[in-house]
Amino acid sequence: MTRFQNESYLEAYDFPFHLEQYTFKKKESVKPHSHEFIEFVYVVEGSGRHIYAGSEYLIQEGDVFVIEPDVEHAYFVDEHLIVYNILFAPSILSHELQSLSNVTSFVDFFYVEPFLRQSVHFQSHLRLNPHQRIEMKQLLDRILSEYTEKMLGYRLLVKTRLIEMFVFLSRCYDQMLHKPMTALASEHKIIERVAEFIELHHANPLSLAQVSQMCGMSQSAFTSRFKQYMGKTFIEFRNEIRIRIAKELMLSTNSNILQIAQEVGFDDLSFFNKLFKQMNGISPGKFRKSQKEA
Repeated sequence: MTRFQNESYLEAYDFPFHLEQYTFKKKESVKPHSHEFIEFVYVVEGSGRHIYAGSEYLIQEGDVFVIEPDVEHAYFVDEHLIVYNILFAPSILSHELQSLSNVTSFVDFFYVEPFLRQSVHFQSHLRLNPHQRIEMKQLLDRILSEYTEKMLGYRLLVKTRLIEMFVFLSRCYDQMLHKPMTALASEHKIIERVAEFIELHHANPLSLAQVSQMCGMSQSAFTSRFKQYMGKTFIEFRNEIRIRIAKELMLSTNSNILQIAQEVGFDDLSFFNKLFKQMNGISPGKFRKSQKEA
């Protein structure tokens, strides 16, 4: 059995961390292995089976779990599987997690315990509800952005947001243990969170099917609820954000219109021009010129 070492996967001795999103195809598998570091897994989409310490568990969208160091495990994919994998050594958050362990709500949180007590083993896992999945995806995307871009101070921000993620998950776990699952967030709150998610990811090719799935709704139900609460359709809402950001870029950068259109999520320049004029009564070029002359 293969045992993965810290130096082969983590960024540096003084920053033992790595984050990546993986997509596994149908019937693909990850052979049994263990690792020196801790592995944190969040399942974004799909389903599969996780073989952990000799036991088999079904995993699917919304599942969150931790694999402790030196525990043998493997994966088998059903249709497909998209996961976020955070790899890190306990030392990166040792002081912070010790402090958090003094807070009552953290005591029962089974994610923290593996860092503090090596005798704790994986027994169950947390499955986030649709509202929580939206929040979780945003948290992970922020961490991934910092880690990928590596701008000034990124290590500090990665650690800070990692703590934020564990605080969020501890609350989710506490809710799962002590509150009935029927007491989930209201439809209005879920739609608000989706709207925030769309704004943050306005340039991505998000489909109606994807955002509906995030909410745990059918496409027709989501379309109806979104328009009811936001006053416009999902596409209209996203396009308004894209055009607003495009206007800001026209005034703050020297990028040409094609570059700006692509940056905000439009691959078709003619469609971008048509939509921009429809929403502003003027073409992108004339808009930029008029603002510079003003």
